[in-house]
Amino acid sequence: MKGCELTNKQGVNAHKPSTPPHLYDERYFLTACEGYQDFAIGSEAISLRLATLLELASPGPGERILDLGCGRGEATAYCAREGAITHGVDSSLDALHIAQRRLGALGSDVGQRASLFLADVKYLPFADASFDKVLMLDLVEHLYPWELAEALREAWRVLATGGRLVIHTAPNRWYYRFGYPLYRVFERLRGRHLPLDPRSRFPFHHLHVNEQDIVSLRRSLQEAGFDSRVWLANIQRPLLESCSMWLNLAVRMLLAVPPFHWVFRNDILALAVKRG
Repeated sequence: MKGCELTNKQGVNAHKPSTPPHLYDERYFLTACEGYQDFAIGSEAISLRLATLLELASPGPGERILDLGCGRGEATAYCAREGAITHGVDSSLDALHIAQRRLGALGSDVGQRASLFLADVKYLPFADASFDKVLMLDLVEHLYPWELAEALREAWRVLATGGRLVIHTAPNRWYYRFGYPLYRVFERLRGRHLPLDPRSRFPFHHLHVNEQDIVSLRRSLQEAGFDSRVWLANIQRPLLESCSMWLNLAVRMLLAVPPFHWVFRNDILALAVKRG
């Protein structure tokens, strides 16, 4: 693990809201953070969500990849196994300790291509145009709006011209606002009672401080200087669990058209490019 100061500019923005890194402790990463059920220090197993996103990122041999908010290190390790020179960054020491143990268990070849850095994503310790790809997987929702703007500007700075930024964030706030209430009614008719607030289902929901929709994320990327494509998906689980095959088929067809497409999909994905 490479040691560095979290930031030398933190005092400048001390009056602005920011979540303390110590709240992202080992308990969070091993009992709540998405994919924890599939995680094991010596295993290469990853969640369906992460597998889908890494296929989208498509890391290749010799590419320079920066994994922002690397957490337990699954994406960092995956990219290194694919031959990419990968740098994982997180502001949580607990996250980096877990990631270091995972990398160490995967062999020297992976370890030689992967480095971990204690750093603030708003103030990256890397030179301009240092990377071919930057990953921001499940990071956006943890950054206050001002932090997201700074982090996107930093991602743009460290990307080479033509480099790509890959983003995943959840929830889609249109789903929480419009889709979930209808889903809750449907589930109640089936005898399943869901809470009024969907966030209450998750013990660390208070760490989500900047939920997005496709319009807000596209605007943020544009303001940071990126050309982007932003879309919705349902990666993590089917919308209607334990339903008949015919009902699931009908729902999938319904979700292919607006406005249902916008309010019943909970994963937001983006591919953004730094133009010259």
